[in-house]
Amino acid sequence: MTVFEQKFIEDPQFLKWVFNSNPTINQFWESYIIEHPEEKKLIVELKNQLLELKISNNSIQHSEKEKLAKRILNQIDFNQKSKKRNLILASFLKYAAVAIIFAFIGGLLVYMSIGNVSVYEQFARQTIQIPSSNQGPLLITSNGENVDLRKSSSSVDYSQEGSVVLNNDSVIHTKTDLPDIMNQLVIPYGNQSKVVLSDHTVVWLNAGSRLVYPTLFKGKTREVILFGEAFFEVSKNPENPFIVKTSDLSIKVLGTQFNVSAYAEDNVIQTVLKEGSVSITKRNSGIFERELVLKPNQMASFNKYTSDTRVYNVDATYYTFWTQGLLSFDDTDFNRIVRKVERFYNIKISFSEPRLGSIRISGKLDLKQNKEEVLEYLKKVSLTRIESVGDNQYIVKK
Repeated sequence: MTVFEQKFIEDPQFLKWVFNSNPTINQFWESYIIEHPEEKKLIVELKNQLLELKISNNSIQHSEKEKLAKRILNQIDFNQKSKKRNLILASFLKYAAVAIIFAFIGGLLVYMSIGNVSVYEQFARQTIQIPSSNQGPLLITSNGENVDLRKSSSSVDYSQEGSVVLNNDSVIHTKTDLPDIMNQLVIPYGNQSKVVLSDHTVVWLNAGSRLVYPTLFKGKTREVILFGEAFFEVSKNPENPFIVKTSDLSIKVLGTQFNVSAYAEDNVIQTVLKEGSVSITKRNSGIFERELVLKPNQMASFNKYTSDTRVYNVDATYYTFWTQGLLSFDDTDFNRIVRKVERFYNIKISFSEPRLGSIRISGKLDLKQNKEEVLEYLKKVSLTRIESVGDNQYIVKK
């Protein structure tokens, strides 16, 4: 491995940019390349080669990817030097070997996983055409039909057996003998929706979210898959626990109220308990790993990259205000607040400097206000400037 490769392979921010990027990381590396033009060609080449690994299995933790990549690259470099192979061929073989090994590990994990883990991966890999904000939420029924719900605040009700009531007026008739056929409710930015499941559990879905669920629950558990953020009021049934699966966690309840924020682009998954009790386990966890049980007004914050979970005492009401069109935050990273505002108003906000995203601020936003009023408020509490740089695009500056 060259000194250049070593420098970036050992940089977790570089690996994050390659394998699990977000707007802040993108902006940092774009700025770095501008400041170091002599490294641009090599950085882009290394990134493209690593991207060819096509690592799609999220069960491999970030630290494991880094260690394994370094170990494989070192071993292949050693073999290449001893055999004095052609440099171009060696470079190709180096990255091809990494790709093959990662492909093998990914396949092995899928083979060893059972039940809903593979089901989650199948839905996670789907390419869903998100409707535009002026269309409203999209319901993908169990028979594959796409239904535009049109209203920005829509509702879907499965509580009446044999039918689905949309926005309290139109009705879709369903088959009750297909409990394993999944529906999907897709919420574009700038929209929200409420769905009443067949067991009378009520779910509020926030902007930029997707919920996967059956028309009818049957079996020992009631399971749904969440991409994004949702607030759950689970109908109590001790005989059939309700389980929410996210990219990294499985959250089990009997009957309770809780909020889950699990957007793909966020570094953490937050589970906040309002009433009742929930237990949280890591997906693909070891047999000796204990579940985490939350009490009311506690938040479990799971870091996707370190796999660490921290529990905080909070006021759960602050984390459910969004269902009422409010956004409350207390000593929260500016970057996290910006992401929520982006989703709600269907706009794009970037930072001129990555460090601005780490400013911690407190306050409350009324999302019923127009975006200009909200952005003006954010400018005041963050002591920054927010300038328009295009149609629905803004930049935060000091």
